[in-house]
Amino acid sequence: MAETQLLEVRVSRKLLLILLLVGLLFLIAGIEIGFTHFVIGPEVGQDKAVIKWLFVAIGILIGGAITANCFLYLFVPPVMLRVTKDKISFGTGFRYNLYDIPASFLEKVETYMRESNVEVNGKRSIVEGGTSFYFKSASEIPAQLTTSAGIQYYNYQLTISSTYADLGSKEVVEAVNGILGKS
Repeated sequence: MAETQLLEVRVSRKLLLILLLVGLLFLIAGIEIGFTHFVIGPEVGQDKAVIKWLFVAIGILIGGAITANCFLYLFVPPVMLRVTKDKISFGTGFRYNLYDIPASFLEKVETYMRESNVEVNGKRSIVEGGTSFYFKSASEIPAQLTTSAGIQYYNYQLTISSTYADLGSKEVVEAVNGILGKS
């Protein structure tokens, strides 16, 4: 029986939901301060009208953009990483446009650990940071690229952050090694 030799890591829907709520907060704040005045009275900001309307415009535009983008991404989250037998693709630019690197350039893939952002009793624990892909230094592939959120590609090393990914690092490493036949 032939198994599908494809791995796709998408942006986590949990993260998208949190970002959607942040966008809604800005959008609602802009609408409230500028127009509805349900919570904040109309007298707020009248002495500095330019700053008030600048905040309203920024809140509505940026909050609306974040809300619309994350709402669409909730239905179809963007692909951060796609691995096939022939190539490894990862998101670049603002919209996770996939960039392909031939799989033959991959030297190794592994889980990397990092220090936790949360401190408990003055101590920080070591947690899973994500997945690192190490590529051969070759003139056929770029050494670095501008990548999307949750992805870094620098000095022939691709890093997928576990905060953004919908799969755990160990699952990604096992699947990549299985697809590419590495140990």
